[in-house]
Amino acid sequence: MKSLVVCSLIGLVLLMAAGQVRAECDEAKSPEDSEFKHFFKNLGCKVNQGAKEVAEAAKPYTDKIGEGAKEFGSSVAQKYDELKHKLTDEPSTTPKIPVAYDAPTEKVLLAPIGGPSTPIP
Repeated sequence: MKSLVVCSLIGLVLLMAAGQVRAECDEAKSPEDSEFKHFFKNLGCKVNQGAKEVAEAAKPYTDKIGEGAKEFGSSVAQKYDELKHKLTDEPSTTPKIPVAYDAPTEKVLLAPIGGPSTPIP
């Protein structure tokens, strides 16, 4: 899911940059450009076009995921509200009786920390 979001964001950035790159892609190779520069301009144009195609192909899936996330979020919120009202609106069925602790407590002798005082032969 995270990778889909990241890919979508990258595609969006590439689409925004497409307006600037498109003018460079439509131009023919200028005489002052070296082969190295022309190669990377051409490569950038191809990557940009591929990113546009991927963004268009992924759009139905991203829309479907977005709708599913909205439905899931609203159903979770609705269930939370129902449970919250159920717990706060209904009176407790168990009677609240104060408990008195009047029973005597026992004293228990503790064992010495050092262990037995006589050595074991």
